[in-house]
Amino acid sequence: MTRRSVGFVSKKPHRKSRGGCSTCKRKKVKCDESQPSCGYCSLRRLSCEYQDSASSSPASATVPRYSRSPSTTISDEEIDFDDISTPISTWLVPAVQAASGYMSSFDIELLHHYKTFTWQMLTPRDDTTTMSLHRESIPQLSLSHPHLLYAILSVAATHSNALAPSKKAEELALVCRQRTFTEYSKALQNITAENYEAVLVTAILLLSLIPTPVSDSADTDAYLGWMDSFLKMSEGLRVLASLRWAAGIEKLSVYPLVCRELRTLPPPPIFHSSDNRHLHTSVAAVGTTPDHPNPPSTYYMQHSGATPVFLPPCLMDLLTSLNDAGSNSGPIDLHGNTLYPVLHAFSPIFLSLYYYHLDPDFFVRVFVFCSFLMPDFLLLVKAREPRALVLFAWWFALAGLVPRGWWVGKAVEKTVEAVGVIVMNEGDEMTKKAFKGVDSILSVLHREGREAAARSIFDNWENVHWGDGPERAKAWEASLLMDWGIDLDPGTKSLMDEIQE
Repeated sequence: MTRRSVGFVSKKPHRKSRGGCSTCKRKKVKCDESQPSCGYCSLRRLSCEYQDSASSSPASATVPRYSRSPSTTISDEEIDFDDISTPISTWLVPAVQAASGYMSSFDIELLHHYKTFTWQMLTPRDDTTTMSLHRESIPQLSLSHPHLLYAILSVAATHSNALAPSKKAEELALVCRQRTFTEYSKALQNITAENYEAVLVTAILLLSLIPTPVSDSADTDAYLGWMDSFLKMSEGLRVLASLRWAAGIEKLSVYPLVCRELRTLPPPPIFHSSDNRHLHTSVAAVGTTPDHPNPPSTYYMQHSGATPVFLPPCLMDLLTSLNDAGSNSGPIDLHGNTLYPVLHAFSPIFLSLYYYHLDPDFFVRVFVFCSFLMPDFLLLVKAREPRALVLFAWWFALAGLVPRGWWVGKAVEKTVEAVGVIVMNEGDEMTKKAFKGVDSILSVLHREGREAAARSIFDNWENVHWGDGPERAKAWEASLLMDWGIDLDPGTKSLMDEIQE
């Protein structure tokens, strides 16, 4: 067989373009001819001018949807190609086509920002599964669904602008948010098996896209209006998740983003002598109650019936006051049946905090709390019913114990202040006492941090002590192993005996 010489390799024919910008021509560098600003000029924030603006160069066929404005200026000497945080020159990034058209280099930069930083502000979890979803699966999914892509770009632009304020990023966040709602509304008209996951993830992202009052002098109504919008969006997410909740939602790749508990909890360490049903959690189908919130197929243990409600003293007093008002000897509380389920929904959150402290399971339970809020309760909040408001303020206080997230910060604090004004002016003594519990948690949080604030919840709680929870949880887990016939080491057996005594 004749051996071919590799000594000379002819170049492939190629077209030489003279349509580059004047800056690249002057500096004698290759111009990618992107418009309105080429990659070389965009990276260095140089003036980019073309001699013939009406040129029909190939680059003009894929004009980016947005002008690019990198948040940092990097000179030739500053670039470190071994540093993964260094922005990549736009002309080194291949064109990416999404369902909405070709993505500009700024779009790609924002997508990278989302995958690297922003996603961590959207979830209370940072396990490998959640990380893979946000860094790989969801961005890839967004290329086929414009509403999800625009949501990601808007969230990333908003986050980027918060870190390094930029008029361009602010404008882009607004444009993408508007397009998100437009495309999302279209998708809601035709939810299919193919687009369901993308619609569900978009609904999650929308929670962080609700505009907060921008003025430092915004009044009480502005922050309460933000709260109303948040609850409305949460209701939409709840309805979307319910479409597949009992029909295999746990089999979807995005299920970790909507699951409502990470571990089964031990029973409460308390006992209510009263047999009143409102002092015990409701018994209903698995997957529909806060006690067993995940789809039925995800459980492998047999579930017991109703358990005692586990609440801090001030919330327990509020629950008892509802019960007393509904007794034969007192007036009927017209809103009692609406408020009971919300108080019950708090019970597993406090149980998780007691047994496992500031654990991802607690963070997830706080994050999904609004999925248990029904329309009748939302109407009470909108009507500014003091007890409904104080319960929602408690959720905000617990959300402050989560290490990161868009749901903490100035807007939340201002909303709690607005709620406090109404509660202290219009609420009864029990409701005011419950709000003081919120105020106390937030005060400790600011002074001493999350751990101290969490511990303070269990102050003055009869026979319930912060330090006992983890040991009791270990003993309960050990008892399960014994029931399954698994031998325990002597230390674990001794621990169980001590707790039982």
